[in-house]
Amino acid sequence: MAPGVDLAVHDVPGSGPAVVLLHGLASTHRWWDLVADRLPGRRVVRIDHRGHGQSSTPPGGYTIQTLAADTAAVLGTLQLRRSVVAGHSLGATVALHLAVHRPDLVDGLCLVDGGIYDPRILFGASWWDAQYAMRLDRRIAPTPAMLTAWAHGRGLPDDAVPSLLANYQPTPANGGTGSGPVRLRLAVEHEIQLAHSLWRADPAALLARISVPTVAVLAHPRDPVAAATQQRALRHTLDQARRPVTTRWVDGSHDLPLEQPDHVGTAIADLADGAET
Repeated sequence: MAPGVDLAVHDVPGSGPAVVLLHGLASTHRWWDLVADRLPGRRVVRIDHRGHGQSSTPPGGYTIQTLAADTAAVLGTLQLRRSVVAGHSLGATVALHLAVHRPDLVDGLCLVDGGIYDPRILFGASWWDAQYAMRLDRRIAPTPAMLTAWAHGRGLPDDAVPSLLANYQPTPANGGTGSGPVRLRLAVEHEIQLAHSLWRADPAALLARISVPTVAVLAHPRDPVAAATQQRALRHTLDQARRPVTTRWVDGSHDLPLEQPDHVGTAIADLADGAET
């Protein structure tokens, strides 16, 4: 990490290969709460990326490459080698970069609805088009009650709500009360920089350079048009990479660590069991 960058790290001791969980854009390590609960007895390391959660917010460094370097620095500090690394969404692409540039740190990869889709097919061939699909909706300042109602409307369990609320902080206007409007912790300018870095990524080139076991846990989109686009983006990556990736399709939307923690946890545990033998 660069001098002056402090990352919040949540490290639970356990046996066997360590499991490292990397969250996605504008999220925090809490996004993995339900999955971590399904990995009992294992060492589980979770990190808030720079600008997210309880980590510091430096003025620069909001790229996939820098987040991967940050992760490598944390694992070096913890003296971890040959971990199983799982990433959700943007975190999956960070995990891929880590495996390419620090293969000594990674013994298996779990890509959770991210990292494996060609972003120019999934989001748009030009950044002008893609940015509107990739940037988060900030038109309103929701309240915790609104976010809780949204989570329940999506069918998320009650214990997923704290993971969602952790992405937000009170707005200056609400005086720090628990019921007033909230805003995402990630600054909008840093969100744009990270989204652009993700859009520029080439997952096929990254996959072609790694040899560790790789599992992709992917959501079945409910919308047939979105499903067709997703399949084209996936097929393009796999055809270009020319290496095997185990895919596990599950029902749900993009937020699989909250919607399908059993499936995600099982995929990670299977990788860790394989790394241990």
